[in-house]
Amino acid sequence: MPLPFIAHNPDRWLHLRLVIGVGITQIIGFGTIFYAFGSVVPALSADLGISPGTAFAAFSLALLVGALAAPTAGRLVDQHGARMVMSAGSVVAALSLIALSQAQSLISLGLALIAVEVTATLVLYDAAFAALAQALGPARARRAITHMTLLGGFASTIFWPLTQTILTHADWRTAYLIFASLNLLVCLPLHLTLTRAPDLEPVAGAPAPPPPQFAPLPAAQHGRAMIWVAIAFAVAGLVFSALSASWVTTLTAFGLPAAAAVTAGTLMGPAQVGVRVLDMLFGLRLHPLTTTMISTLLLIVALAVLWATGPTLAGAMIFAVLFGLAQGLTSIVRGTVPLVLFGAQGFAARLGKLAAVRMVMAAIAPFGIALLIDTWSASAALLAMLCLAVLGALALKMIPR
Repeated sequence: MPLPFIAHNPDRWLHLRLVIGVGITQIIGFGTIFYAFGSVVPALSADLGISPGTAFAAFSLALLVGALAAPTAGRLVDQHGARMVMSAGSVVAALSLIALSQAQSLISLGLALIAVEVTATLVLYDAAFAALAQALGPARARRAITHMTLLGGFASTIFWPLTQTILTHADWRTAYLIFASLNLLVCLPLHLTLTRAPDLEPVAGAPAPPPPQFAPLPAAQHGRAMIWVAIAFAVAGLVFSALSASWVTTLTAFGLPAAAAVTAGTLMGPAQVGVRVLDMLFGLRLHPLTTTMISTLLLIVALAVLWATGPTLAGAMIFAVLFGLAQGLTSIVRGTVPLVLFGAQGFAARLGKLAAVRMVMAAIAPFGIALLIDTWSASAALLAMLCLAVLGALALKMIPR
């Protein structure tokens, strides 16, 4: 017998099942594909006889190739449905992680990492956003995306200590075999439960699908809007990636002691989770472009505070909190903005195109900020990041409503 609240609220049950199920796959996906690598690099590089820097260079190359594969992944999700693509992706992810566990040289490591990061486009956030839109429809998907990203934000919290625990009892190769089994035994069954909204059996007494909260743009404005959205997202991705990847390096080059930089950085994670909770409670009334502008303005203020206050712990802590708030909102709006502006038709393909531009910029960002610091100074690098954030805000203003 179905539970009373499920019988009377079938949409609530579907929402809950999808958010929890897809959220679990995102925790495992991000944890095994992204976050674990940084923890295993010391053991991996020593075993293969390469430097940690070389291992990270191979990882960056794999991220770049994965970015180029994102548009194709989006088209596959639109054509064949998220259920088929993400289920196949779970199998390929498991096989790729097994291949990574058996790497014996830099070449085999690089090829395995490329396979892993190409597979990431089939199972991580952009595919997950499309899965929720296909299962719930555009009107209900926005809330589900917000809730799901809140769950997905715990990937690093879970997998950094989990990876370290595995490494204390086994080697890095065993760790990746365990990660492969998680993708196969947990993610695959959850992805197989996905469905499309038109395929759902109607439930007696269920309310009709609600209209979109915000009307999508006319088709004639899609091309122009996509260009400005791509610019805004790419600029934000570049700034967030540059500073996240070189947090301690940048702040110490700016004059802050390394210990103080680490102390300030610990505030970033709680700020990300906190702002996602606030958005879940209050932000759904706002147009996603408004939320995106808030995120961009927070980033601008964060950079301005750090640049103006100089190498002080107080300034760095304020910067970390504001930076975390901005970054926490970004993971949400990259799914909700395209959905609200353009609708569910071709949603995954658009996400793939936007992801390709964003990920290419994110891949080159750590090298770019390091070059700016070496060529000029940390102050000049921060000023360049601030100018880019302002450019992102101007791009958002150009998007038609």
